[in-house]
Amino acid sequence: MTSIVILGMHRSGTSAITRALNLLGGALGPLEDVGEYWERAAMRLQCDALLERFDGAWDCPGIMPEGWDSLERVAEVDKGALAAISEYGDPEVLLWKDPRASLTLPFWRKYLGADPIAIIIYRHPEEVWASLDTRNGFGPGLSFALWERYNSDALRYASGLRTVVFAYSDLVQNQSETMTELAATLGGWGVSLKDPASTDMELRADQRHHHAPKHFSHPSATPSQQALFAALEATRGVHESFSPPAAMEPSPLSLELIQMRRQLRMSRRELWRARSEHRSLSGSRRKLFSLLIHPERTSRDEHSMGDDASIGQPPRSPST
Repeated sequence: MTSIVILGMHRSGTSAITRALNLLGGALGPLEDVGEYWERAAMRLQCDALLERFDGAWDCPGIMPEGWDSLERVAEVDKGALAAISEYGDPEVLLWKDPRASLTLPFWRKYLGADPIAIIIYRHPEEVWASLDTRNGFGPGLSFALWERYNSDALRYASGLRTVVFAYSDLVQNQSETMTELAATLGGWGVSLKDPASTDMELRADQRHHHAPKHFSHPSATPSQQALFAALEATRGVHESFSPPAAMEPSPLSLELIQMRRQLRMSRRELWRARSEHRSLSGSRRKLFSLLIHPERTSRDEHSMGDDASIGQPPRSPST
């Protein structure tokens, strides 16, 4: 079995390339567990659990220190992860896509076999922002900060792996050429797929709804984000053993934006919990008030239930 993992930021074409490879023969796992974006729900649940171990989520990942995948709090996810992976069975080509894998790949390495293949697909940051703005209402600062975190982690965690890096624009503009070259590369690595020339891979040019200029010079872009975009452009191609480009530290502003998003998410969670407790308390108060005003109702209800109202005792069957 060969494992192929698709890495990249949300809204960057990971779904399109995954579906194409699936139609060429890659196995996504149990169909009932595969969602509309060709992601395994069970795998996504475990990725979310990993991010939560560091007080984060997909839209506000926390700081994960060196060697984080060996920490005890992370080991708590092993049981669920093993169960999710086991549901694939033993396919010839295991295909897994989830943008969260870009952040959590070190944990999954032990489940993906000795020599998994990484496919990194990236998209112009301004197009990612436009898509996130449409779907989530995110501004450029947060969108670029998340784009930077996902892509920098994907590059770093692919170190040493057989890796293909390409741009989303290549996939939608040169579909046949890009997929033919990718299939040939994977074939050279022992991955047997169908012929792209005779397979409808469901790739369409009109899947690209947002367009950005060639260069990344948005006013909200930081030097480290611009450097990362340039590094991605420079690493496009096939790598027998991937060597990630030198990393630049993200700007304090980017880190602060993600931290603010994390605090907002936690505040909303606390608000939801408080409202839930308030509704529960309000219901209890109404019940207590009813008992004080109409105690006869409770007495009548208990009398009508007779001996079968005893706690823990099931109602007796009718006599025959």
